[in-house]
Amino acid sequence: MNNLSNFFFLFVLATITITSCSKADDNNNDDWAEEQRRINRARIEALLKEQASELKTFAETNFGEDAQFDDSTGIWFKVHEPGEEGSYTRWLVPGSMGGLALSRPTVDVKYVGKLMRNGEIFDQTSEDDPKDNTRSFQLGGVIPAWDLAFYPKEVRLNGNDYQIGGLTEKGLQKGAIIEFVAPSPYCYDNKEQKDKDGEVTIPSDSPLHFYVEVVDIRDKK
Repeated sequence: MNNLSNFFFLFVLATITITSCSKADDNNNDDWAEEQRRINRARIEALLKEQASELKTFAETNFGEDAQFDDSTGIWFKVHEPGEEGSYTRWLVPGSMGGLALSRPTVDVKYVGKLMRNGEIFDQTSEDDPKDNTRSFQLGGVIPAWDLAFYPKEVRLNGNDYQIGGLTEKGLQKGAIIEFVAPSPYCYDNKEQKDKDGEVTIPSDSPLHFYVEVVDIRDKK
């Protein structure tokens, strides 16, 4: 089975393990950077292990017998509606340097985002405001948990199977509804999020709970 040179997994890993560094002596910089990556990987692995039991408890309590678990990420999810099969299939596109790359479709969604630990809503679309009834995002520009939710596990193209690494077999389709809880490294990690008034809406190291309805998924024009 092909794996796009682990493109997706490398993308996610890079997204959740970015560390800042200052310039150092050329002879020492690579070693210093690798040590920082090692420390950060260890930190993330510890967080995933630490949060595993509370995510499991939440999923079993709230998702019931339909709860599904992705053991490579620690994400729990429930597919409420599968959506229109085949409404989006162009997950792989020609790469700029040859070969294949993941597409970055635009998704139109309705959603609610909550802090898993206390159920507090930190963001949501509005049923009452036509201007905020849906929101649009381009995949690859969202938190890793959302990318994982949208992309499929694998794609068959021209007789070859390509392992992608998403949560569901065929990826989210138009009309799909998914609910998931993700450990903090796949959300905002150790970076707290604030609103326009400077109030913290998402504390650092917070696992998050999302309910997402896919209104449309399309290639960006």
